[in-house]
Amino acid sequence: MCGVGHPHLKEITGSHGDELRGKRIALCVAASASIYRAPELARLLMRHGADVVPVMTPEAANLLSPELMRWATGNDPLVEVTGRIEYVELTEGEGKVDAVVVAPMTQNVAAKIANGLSDDSVSLLVSCALGNGIPVVAAPAMHASMHSSPVVRELLERLRSYGVTLVGPLLEEGKAKLAPLEDVLDAVVYATWPKRLQGRRFVVTAGPTRERIDMVRFITNPSSGKMGFEVARVLRALGGDVTLVHGPVSIRPPWDVRAVNVESAREMLEAVLKASEGSDGLFAAAAVADYEPSEPHPGKIESRKHPVLQLTLRATPKVVEEVRRAYPDLDLVVFKASYGPVEDPASVIGDYAHLNPVIVAVNDVSRGGIGFGAEENELLAITRSGLVKRIGPARKSRVARELVELYLEEGSRGGRG
Repeated sequence: MCGVGHPHLKEITGSHGDELRGKRIALCVAASASIYRAPELARLLMRHGADVVPVMTPEAANLLSPELMRWATGNDPLVEVTGRIEYVELTEGEGKVDAVVVAPMTQNVAAKIANGLSDDSVSLLVSCALGNGIPVVAAPAMHASMHSSPVVRELLERLRSYGVTLVGPLLEEGKAKLAPLEDVLDAVVYATWPKRLQGRRFVVTAGPTRERIDMVRFITNPSSGKMGFEVARVLRALGGDVTLVHGPVSIRPPWDVRAVNVESAREMLEAVLKASEGSDGLFAAAAVADYEPSEPHPGKIESRKHPVLQLTLRATPKVVEEVRRAYPDLDLVVFKASYGPVEDPASVIGDYAHLNPVIVAVNDVSRGGIGFGAEENELLAITRSGLVKRIGPARKSRVARELVELYLEEGSRGGRG
């Protein structure tokens, strides 16, 4: 096997993130029409740091050349089982994988796994993985009528009972299509990370809010929601039960995260108060509008009739303050946008002393390339114990991970985190 050290793969591996760095993933491919997505999925896993070993049923190898999977991954595909018992090599000893992904998974492969039939490389590998406690993620893909069959439903439930994580399918156009590849990636990350937050509940806010001037115009800001979405993804990957309350954004929520879509600051407050009941912590990353028009027009203001328009604005409710008032024991991680560098970190934590936050994370939005709408961010994190730490600049996925790690460390110093 060539592995990720192969020259043509050096620039690909880890180029989009390092969530799977050091992880070896077996990508099992069955003979579904969705098989054409397999090289793309392999590359996505690699772009997030994984070393991907392709495993194909003989029927899959007839639809998609194993040479293409060798080119995509840099590793020799496992198709035929030989006396080397390769499926044991991949589930035991030094060369064992950290997770097995079956994508796409056909009804035939699902039936084999669920009923203990192991007569090809994929079913043999999954059987051994389950026997050795290696996480298995499967993404079914088939006709919708087949997926709705009680036989298939029973097969999938049996796989769940064995500990297999099922992702999708996406039901549209009469097909049970392969789930979005980003969802499969999330499931693999979740399966391979330690569950340090198992049994704990968190609320994350993200994105902007819109405050209506009339029914077609609004006040908002350039927040993309990416930072909050990445925080939600990290909390979920560590085993947390996560509710993501977000304003209008153009990105998909992380897989297996409960998402609540709101528009205004008042809607966000209502949703966060409801979600925070029984939760352990709130990561308030949303860029909530500070002002709203005091009297939104019920229709559309005509510019011909109003060449000059004057608006009266009033302050919106402060979400974190209302949540703190309602839930005095809730852990708070508060994000603050500053325009310019922070001169006195102690004064920042002092400004929020009445909220007793675990962390105040300050983002200087005056700088280009970080913060609003950017792929990267840089935070100045100030903890209630007095620690000041600069996180980044780095991809928001990395910044989110370091911020959550800091939250966990701060908890070990005597807080609830």
